[in-house]
Amino acid sequence: MPIPPVASRLGRLGLLAAALSGAAGVAHAQVPSPSPTIPNIAEDEKDFLGLTSLALGSGARAFGMGGAFLARADDATAASWNPAGLSYLRRPEFTVVGARNSFTRLPTGVGFTRFLEDRFAGSALDFAAATYPMEIGPASGSVQLSFQRVFSFQGDRTVERTDQTLASTGSGGFDVLALGTGIRVVRSLRIGATVNRWVNGYRQDRHRVANRGTTDQNFDFALSGWNFNGGLIWSPLENLNFGVVGKTTMKGAVILDRVRADIIPQPSETVITRNTANSTVLRVDCPDCTDADRAAAATPHRVPVSISIPGAVGVGISWRPWSVLTASLDFTRTFWSKGRIRNFFTLARTEPDQVSPFPQVFDSLPYPTLDDQRQSDTEQLRVGAEYVVLGRRLKVPLRAGFFTDKQYFFDFRNQPPRFRGFTAGLGVAAGPLLIDVAYVRETGKYLDPEADPEEPEARGAERSTRFNRIFVSVIYRHGSGP
Repeated sequence: MPIPPVASRLGRLGLLAAALSGAAGVAHAQVPSPSPTIPNIAEDEKDFLGLTSLALGSGARAFGMGGAFLARADDATAASWNPAGLSYLRRPEFTVVGARNSFTRLPTGVGFTRFLEDRFAGSALDFAAATYPMEIGPASGSVQLSFQRVFSFQGDRTVERTDQTLASTGSGGFDVLALGTGIRVVRSLRIGATVNRWVNGYRQDRHRVANRGTTDQNFDFALSGWNFNGGLIWSPLENLNFGVVGKTTMKGAVILDRVRADIIPQPSETVITRNTANSTVLRVDCPDCTDADRAAAATPHRVPVSISIPGAVGVGISWRPWSVLTASLDFTRTFWSKGRIRNFFTLARTEPDQVSPFPQVFDSLPYPTLDDQRQSDTEQLRVGAEYVVLGRRLKVPLRAGFFTDKQYFFDFRNQPPRFRGFTAGLGVAAGPLLIDVAYVRETGKYLDPEADPEEPEARGAERSTRFNRIFVSVIYRHGSGP
């Protein structure tokens, strides 16, 4: 999950492991638009909590250097950072990256809050690629087919509150299949681009135990869409690089399928009620419409759910004063203030001896917060270094980095909190095989946005968040070459 660091992604993943109240609405041409009121959707809907460094990139080498890789993207993971870096690859390469994500959120203040603890842990294939070199006249570079799990929902999450406990098991994620190329057009300039097909989605099985009963939900979110990455690396000096990258917005189609079962204690027996909905065949209610319009809306029909994953821009500088030492600095801004999901819907509880209520459909919501009036653009400032220890047969790169990470959500003070992190990594290069490991530790504190503003102690309702990520990369370079 974010983990969003979400959330690091984080996650904001975060993003990250993701209920059920709000104003009813309708998304259909024959009925009015839903109320613009932002709903109070329960926290188990907020998939990206825990994924903070949303949609940065992949690879143990890059994250070992704090993620400062836009101007030094010279391995196969360049497709996820700056595709111009693919031009550095001059041999056939096969790359696999695995990741382990976990986060913990705990209350640390003395203010009033229902929140007790939030934990998530999961592992997934993060990146895989096959790269082949090419030449076009005087220009040289490579082409690549890659897979990246941009947001992983693989893992188990537990949220404990004073009045309920949520356990969620997730699988899958938002995956990108990319066809990319990087070309060195002249000695000092490299350019690159990728065409990205977003596929897959995720499934979550949620079990919530609350004072009023037990709820089980099955949530399937299938995604498809396209976007593009482009970048360049300029080297005015042999040991100095400047990098620029841009990622376009992904506007995707979603098929949303939900099943809800409530176990409701009764004086004489325990009753199990069910409610289901699928966006391809959905009934919606319209209490304020005419009888004809309401009948039309209640007839099962397709409600197109869509999502906008916002674009990003980044700049970086990398300096190599000696052949064994590299230092890099990056700044990235992702426009999460424009993240939206349209026609998202939730299921309400079915009371005993009653017909299942209509799904609650929301015309347009901020994504991934779902219930805030606005979201913040995220920003990451990253700095890192790599020093290569040379042996007779081995090369051992040592890496370290630091970053700051502005979040997409607003805290109690109506300010987006900023987290900080440290990274460390090392590698072993022996002949055609390179193995890299990186550890990312991110921490942050913020005033609980769910604190009751009427409580005198609300301003002390502080949450502490800790993210841990481990990356392992294996690269095989075939044949001889630089």
